[in-house]
Amino acid sequence: MQFRKLGLVDGVSHRAWRALTQIDSVAFLHVDLEGRIRHVNAGVSRIFGYRLQELIGRPIEVLLPEELRERHARYLADYITRRASGRIQASPIVRRTRHFPCELQQPNGDFVRFTTADADGREIPISLTVNEVYSESGELDGFVGMIVDCSEEHALHERLRHQALHDQATGLLNWRGLHEAVVGLERKNRQAHRDGGYTLLHVDIDHFSALAFECKAVADHAIVLAARWLNARVEALTPPGRGLVARNFTATEFLVHLAETNLEDALSLAESLREEFCTLNLGTDINPFYTTLSIGVARVDVGMTLDYVLSRASNACYMAQTRGHDRVVAAAERDMEIYALGHEVRQALRAGRIHVHAQRLVPLRRQSSGSKSEPLCFEVLCRLHDRHGRVIEPGRVFPAAEKLGLAVALDLHMIARVLETFDRYPDCLASLERCSINLSGISLSSIRAIEEIQGRIRSHGVDPGRLCFEITESSRIRDRRVALSNVEQLRAMGCRIALDDFGSGYSNYQSLIKWPIDIVKIDGSYVRQILNAGPLKTDVEGMIASAKARDIEIVAEYVENEPVAQMLRQLGVDFAQGFRFHRAEPLEQLLRKLGDRHAGSV
Repeated sequence: MQFRKLGLVDGVSHRAWRALTQIDSVAFLHVDLEGRIRHVNAGVSRIFGYRLQELIGRPIEVLLPEELRERHARYLADYITRRASGRIQASPIVRRTRHFPCELQQPNGDFVRFTTADADGREIPISLTVNEVYSESGELDGFVGMIVDCSEEHALHERLRHQALHDQATGLLNWRGLHEAVVGLERKNRQAHRDGGYTLLHVDIDHFSALAFECKAVADHAIVLAARWLNARVEALTPPGRGLVARNFTATEFLVHLAETNLEDALSLAESLREEFCTLNLGTDINPFYTTLSIGVARVDVGMTLDYVLSRASNACYMAQTRGHDRVVAAAERDMEIYALGHEVRQALRAGRIHVHAQRLVPLRRQSSGSKSEPLCFEVLCRLHDRHGRVIEPGRVFPAAEKLGLAVALDLHMIARVLETFDRYPDCLASLERCSINLSGISLSSIRAIEEIQGRIRSHGVDPGRLCFEITESSRIRDRRVALSNVEQLRAMGCRIALDDFGSGYSNYQSLIKWPIDIVKIDGSYVRQILNAGPLKTDVEGMIASAKARDIEIVAEYVENEPVAQMLRQLGVDFAQGFRFHRAEPLEQLLRKLGDRHAGSV
């Protein structure tokens, strides 16, 4: 064999090649046009575990797993034939470094996992650089390859990838990990021409905040215990490889993906989980804690994405909770109303059919001066009109927006409209004490959304101290750590934060500790009945006392008559909001009236 044929420049001696063959940190090999190994160095022996004499004359496929050898031999023979005839140019792999194992797409669209294997059949992660070898007459004469063992780098990459795809506390797949696993299953099903339908369970632990309130350490342990229990039960109740368990965005939520499972079987499995879970002690031997599960079940149909199925399962889980917890609910056709509403929201955003209204907040504990320059406080409200001009009930719009990923767009649209309206009425800003704007839990969990909100406030030149963002304790906050940081950033620039619907959730009092808030808004369900139910009055007194102890301002919603207003005034509520004082009207109309009053006083 002439060394020129190996692609070596003229003048390289036998001694130089012999020195190259003795290097064992990198593998060099020469393969002829029949796909047989002709030359190797010591690195091939070290990396793949063969003696050098075992490899000479054998097909290159000896370095591949058994299942890949025939496929590679056919591909190499076809490539050499077409390359020699000039029908194709050099392969994309020539003169480029590729890393293996990797997924290679075949001409039919299928993906094949390509890798190398040592003498014992174990997979070896490598980097491979290939070049073509030509004879002195310029004809293709073979290939040379340089192989580097990447086992350590691959192991580190796999560890980091595992961390990125798994929940650190429980070891379960996270949302990204579940998404990748499902995509892989769907691809295998397509290649095997299987139906591959699946069902998704959204599992939530009921009343868990009661345990979290008592002891965070016990609650953390309980989540791990619940995760292990759920994973073990799903594994026991499903055929091998059919069940995947993942942790959802919030602490108490889990997802169960059931491959090739119909709705009836999924509901049966969900009922088994629900019945068994109530016997699991999530607390300690001294302070046991037993609770229940609420489970939503959604079957995938053709064309549905995993996000879409999750939204259906989540909605069904929410229905299970609103119906009293401890039950399994299948996603119903009623879900289609949610998606129809989502379409209306998208269309309204594009067509400008979202209108900003405002409802005033009136001070109860400071005497109204009746002055035309009296400070103005109000909450802005979203009013969405359908294509026929009819107002869609807000209580239907916002759940649909949150479930379908439109909440951030809706929040940013509302904030932009409010700031643009202020630009048109600059004189009114002098008397504006507070403009309250609702912010969804999804926006609150988004760093990008908060940065955009801050940027818009600065660009419009509005004093942040005149703005208050209302957050709902029961809203779908995906990442509480990020949400808390975002709240602190808004407060740092001067904005105030209000906790809306105070009293409607399980952990409101805990929220006073966890969230840096300036204002609480007592939920209307308490306010409406405060004159008729003594226990509710006691509850309100407790809320007021807790807020006052922390120097937090108090607003009561849904104040509809004077006796209720009088009672709230006596209890120490600072502001009232409701029909007794003001019915919501377009923000521009309210500011125009205020401007006219100012003009009349000049």
